Amino acid sequence: MSQKVSFLMVLVVLLLLAGCGEPEPKYAAGDVLLSETFSEPNAWETYSSGDSDLRVSDGVYRMEVGPGGYIWGLNEAEHTNVEMEVTTRQLSSHDNNAYGLMCRADTSNDGDGYYFLISGDGFYSIRKGEGEDVVALVDWTDSSAINEGEATNKIRAVCAGDYLGLWVNDKFVSEIRDTAYTSGYAGLAAAAFEDGSADITFDDLTIKVASLTQ
Repeated sequence: MSQKVSFLMVLVVLLLLAGCGEPEPKYAAGDVLLSETFSEPNAWETYSSGDSDLRVSDGVYRMEVGPGGYIWGLNEAEHTNVEMEVTTRQLSSHDNNAYGLMCRADTSNDGDGYYFLISGDGFYSIRKGEGEDVVALVDWTDSSAINEGEATNKIRAVCAGDYLGLWVNDKFVSEIRDTAYTSGYAGLAAAAFEDGSADITFDDLTIKVASLTQ
């Protein structure tokens, strides 16, 4: 094989690698629908039962949950196509957990909707609430973009048409297409696994209108 051909093959591989890690479509964020700093006690859904507790406390939205499934807290403004971004902080030491954003959550508050999640051990997933199940659209995958353990992470989710995209700390990590849900409420969600517990705070939530530009 000539040096020229070898060089061309290397160049092609480098170009392909350079294209990895970028979202397939481009999108534009428009008007701000909500800018929430959680400074008011009634700024978001409040709930307490057993090991689960959701509330605004000390200027953040705090979710505490024991093992057994997902919990979520919703607002009451219906949206369709949005960009959502929130700053999270894990306070608990148990890292086998899940926490993040929901878009197009069912207005009946039954857990249906799209979930954009990270975990304390450095994984992410995009999931769909269906009845009593939260099923994977993108299965749990590890990413160096996630700050592990008792740390702060910024999560961004885009729901535009059938497009679902996830960014962590301003780095694109995953996307998928799905047509099950077209509108609903914004939500914050958390879960703990393997008999552990999760204690997560959310702050500086921004929701903007989003549209695909290609």
